[in-house]
Parts: sequence; C-alpha cells; structure tokens
Amino acid sequence: MDQRELRAAMDHAVAVTLPPMREEPVLAAGRQALKRRRATRASIGSAAVVAVIAAGVAVLAPSPSHDSGTLVADQPSVGQNPPPKGRTATSGVHYDRGVALAAALDAVAPAGYAKPDDLRGVGDYAGRTLKNHEAFSLGVVDGSEVWSYSAGTPLTKDGGVGEMIATVFTPGRRTTGDGCGLTPVPWDAAQAQCTEVNVGGKKVAVADVTYPPVDGLAPAQWAGYRDADGTLVFVMQTARVARAGHPGLSAMPMTGQQLAAVAADPRLRPW
Repeated sequence: MDQRELRAAMDHAVAVTLPPMREEPVLAAGRQALKRRRATRASIGSAAVVAVIAAGVAVLAPSPSHDSGTLVADQPSVGQNPPPKGRTATSGVHYDRGVALAAALDAVAPAGYAKPDDLRGVGDYAGRTLKNHEAFSLGVVDGSEVWSYSAGTPLTKDGGVGEMIATVFTPGRRTTGDGCGLTPVPWDAAQAQCTEVNVGGKKVAVADVTYPPVDGLAPAQWAGYRDADGTLVFVMQTARVARAGHPGLSAMPMTGQQLAAVAADPRLRPW
C-alpha cells in the first residue's frame, strides 16, 4: 500500500476488518478495502483507519517475498502459537493507552490552534467527531503481540481546519534504519521528498508528499522516528481535511522541524 492509498484510506475512513496475520499479502487486502471505500459507509473515525498503516507497514517482514516482491506478514515457526486475528481494544489497559495517546497529541499540538472535541464530519462522516483514538492488536510477531495506538485531532484556526494524526507501534516489528533510512514507512520513498532532521541527537525522517490531482488529497507531511527500544512513531499533518466540510488552513500547522520534534517527543509513548 503506497502513501496515496494510505491517505485515501484516512480521508475515506473505511470501516474494514483487517485480515489475520497469515500468508496473504496484507497490502493486497488494503488495496481491496480501498476499492470498496466508495460503497462502504464508514462507522469509525479516521484514526481507526490508521490501523491500515499498522497492517500495511508495522507487521510486515522487511524483505520481499521470493515470488513477486510483495511484502507479506511473518509466518509462525514450528512450535509457535498461531497469531490471533487483529482486534480493537474497547476497554482495559490498551484502550487506556489509546486515550493517553490522544491526550498526549493534544499536549504536543502547536500553539495557536484550537482542538475541538465536538467538530464533526459531513456526508458519510456526519455524526462522527474528527477527534478520535484507537488501540489495535496487530497479532503476534516472533512470539510477542504487537499493538498500534492511534489518535487524531482537528486543528482549527481562522475558520480553517487541518489535522494531525499519530500512530505508535510497540516494539516487535522488524523495522530497520533511522531517519530517511527508516523502513518500512507509510509513504512512497520514490515519490516523497525526505529530509533528515536531528532532534536532540535523534534522527527523524520528515517526508513531504504532494499527491496527484486525481487522488483529490491535500499535500501531507509525515514524520517517522524509530526509538532505540524499537518503538515506532509516525505523525502526519495536513492543512486540509475534506471530510470536515470546512475550508483548510492557510498553511501547514507546523514546520518540518516542529513535526519531527513531535515524533521524537517521549510523551507520545502511551505506556
């Protein structure tokens, strides 16, 4: 799933049941979900769809399959318990961590912007707030259950609406590299312009993405950071949110340096 598909998934907020971690390419499942998005009325917020990032990025093996080059989920070895199906936490410690991430995202949001709790979408998104959070189990990787915690908040100023979304993955994935060498990432490295930003000695990738007009998506900026313990953080900002039904902001809420600092901020660790 490339970065345009991920942003499309976010903007359309597809209600999709993610596949269990088996041998089928998870990327193909994500693309199939996107094909259904126009016919499927969403029932959850955009942060829930960030779980698509989790399925398409965080739990994938880092090397391509032998046949087609498509990244696929890890296979359990002999003696391992079969990985469970993905699930969303609706209570308990993991749910609480999603709540904590939402609070932390508000805390690190740029000054001068409101972060309304009650701003709702339009059309298919009517009745659902743009502010949301989720905790999602991605299944078992190398014997450990991997979780993603996601939160999103609208950023409003002078009648315009932008958005910031954060997704944090617990250690356990086979990610490699730092800064612009980080892989895998939720943007297409061949099409995005990546700048490596140093935040207190931490290497953070900041990727500027301009989507083709046919996608109907506003430009987005991503920041990606891999902590020493394997925790992986992605933060995305955009100056326009189509499902908000309001004009966009006049500019991105933050500079690339500020976005990188958010991704490296230890407050975005909900445990």
